[in-house]
Amino acid sequence: MTELHLLILLTLAHLLADFYLQPRDWVDDRNLLHARSPKLRLHIAVHMALSLLVILCWQHSYGWSSQTLDALLLTFCIGASHYVIDVLKSYHGKSFWAFVFDQSAHLAVILLLWSWYCQQWQWLNDPLWLSPKLWLTLLIYLLLLNPASVLISLSLDRLCPMLSNGSGGLQAAGHAIGMLERLLIASLVLMNEFAAVGFLLAAKSVFRFGDLQNRQQLQLTEYILLGTLLSCSISLLGGWLLRQIWLAA
Repeated sequence: MTELHLLILLTLAHLLADFYLQPRDWVDDRNLLHARSPKLRLHIAVHMALSLLVILCWQHSYGWSSQTLDALLLTFCIGASHYVIDVLKSYHGKSFWAFVFDQSAHLAVILLLWSWYCQQWQWLNDPLWLSPKLWLTLLIYLLLLNPASVLISLSLDRLCPMLSNGSGGLQAAGHAIGMLERLLIASLVLMNEFAAVGFLLAAKSVFRFGDLQNRQQLQLTEYILLGTLLSCSISLLGGWLLRQIWLAA
């Protein structure tokens, strides 16, 4: 096995311990008692046991070298960092951003500890994030989120001023749906999966069929169709730009 195998196996151990071997009552106990939670300590023990098993199995392929003590130190660091991160997360409950921070921090720690253990720091000397393609891709995806939403909203305000001031809940839901729709369409175009784009739009139309049938909601239907067509056009343009970037030599 190579050093990359160890990184993959450590990440797999993390996913198993965090999402498959952690009952819901352990999470509730952690969120209630924070650092004093006995279930949290049990969760950390599961993490450390899986991590140590992975490290020792990987090290076995190298003949049980003198790095055995390093394996124990690596396991301890994984467990200690996981404990600190989970305690911090416990004060934020089910927050979406707390979850993103929690998992990002865990994965970053695993990457750094793996780099130290295997002395694999090449990814810092030639980082992926220096690639212009990556930054242009990130730029386009960011443009497809809030900036595109603002552009569509301003366009609809001008075309349908009476309908643009809907309820906050409807606007918030439409904003989220639109962003997700644009990300999916652009990604599908990048992967040259145009048939899936058609399926996505057809599925959305099915859910709007009731509005199309109701003449009393004709103005709302036109408003929705305008928004969808604008969003789709922007998404197709973004996906085409992404495809040109990644196909370029």
